Amino acid sequence: MVTSISSHAFSSSMQTLQANNQQSITQDQRKIIEDTLAQYDSQSLTQADASSIVEMFKESGIQPGRALADAMTEFGFDAKSVGDLAGVGGPPPGGPEMGANAGPAALNISDSMLQELNELLSEYYSDDLSEESRDATLSAIKEIFQEGVPEGGLVNVYA
Repeated sequence: MVTSISSHAFSSSMQTLQANNQQSITQDQRKIIEDTLAQYDSQSLTQADASSIVEMFKESGIQPGRALADAMTEFGFDAKSVGDLAGVGGPPPGGPEMGANAGPAALNISDSMLQELNELLSEYYSDDLSEESRDATLSAIKEIFQEGVPEGGLVNVYA
């Protein structure tokens, strides 16, 4: 039953990562979000406005995630739109930031890639594979990670 244990361990790891992704917002942070967003009109937000909002949240230690998105929605703002407008969703036009101030990149794995990865891991840990099949399965697993790794190769499991 190595297969079911491996699949369960992988699923548990992914659930832990997803739980870490959903940090809660403290009352103080919620007040900062409310006060910050009250200064702007969500219908006429400029790039400078969005950048100011993102910077204020960053300086206040408010991490991007579901809790922030939910709080912003309550105050009439779409977190993804604000982030996109501020240019947080991808590398800046000149390329990825470098140096101490650069934020960590995130592994980009779709649901279908995750499902395939789970199946490949189950297969890899089964006792039914020949050495050649095990090598081929491992190569397929590596390909999925290669597809999801951002330029620069850094993986942030907390983003």
